[in-house]
Amino acid sequence: VRAAVVFDHADELANFLDVIQGDTEVEIVSFKNRLRADFDAIHSGGYRDVHLNLVMQSMEALRLGIAGFVWELQLQLTPIARLRTAGGHARYMRYRNMRAE
Repeated sequence: VRAAVVFDHADELANFLDVIQGDTEVEIVSFKNRLRADFDAIHSGGYRDVHLNLVMQSMEALRLGIAGFVWELQLQLTPIARLRTAGGHARYMRYRNMRAE
């Protein structure tokens, strides 16, 4: 499962990330900050976001049978999200496939 949350401002994204990091019922399995100034965007086809893989560790997740299920959450900034089009995503997928990722 993949979901995205889009923010107008970087500070909003940072605050949201702080909430996730502080939630004891959420485990962050992997974290990629592709918004860093030193991030080489050639590795993402120019795309930038904060990418998380998460696992829910709550009683509700256990009840629903989804505890341990890894899901993807993308945190995006509005100007970058607007650039993401079906054609742009298709180009990114071709790029990833050429790199055998």
